Amino acid sequence: MKKTAIALTVAGLLSAGSVLASSPEWVSGWGMGITEYSVNDGRGNELYISCPDDEYEHVKAYATVNGNTKNSEDQPGFTVIVDGEVYDNPFFTDCRVCAANFEHFWGAFIKARELQIKVDGKTAALPTKNISKVVLPLNHPENSCTSAW
Repeated sequence: MKKTAIALTVAGLLSAGSVLASSPEWVSGWGMGITEYSVNDGRGNELYISCPDDEYEHVKAYATVNGNTKNSEDQPGFTVIVDGEVYDNPFFTDCRVCAANFEHFWGAFIKARELQIKVDGKTAALPTKNISKVVLPLNHPENSCTSAW
């Protein structure tokens, strides 16, 4: 009887953890010198942002739509649509114009009411729940998201 109760408790905890992991809201974490922001829609579409604390590294991101993944280092990369405004590969920051575009994008992004990502011609809507509470402004002292330029 005790083994059954323990097994049911463990199974309940595991299923609760998986529900939280696929919760459709913005989450952040930190590990091994990298701040991470991510969101998914519970159907495998997601946006992941990596912000290293290392001054020689810079922001990177990847987006997955319908099983296809692109990262910000890819060319042409992926598109982010914030409240109807289109940003092509906004996390690619390896030029002056790219860095300026990233700063403009980030300001709109952290206030997004509607968010979509586009990979290889396929578009997915992502939740914006908690985005303004979780994703920090670029000028916040705890934000390590910097451009390459």
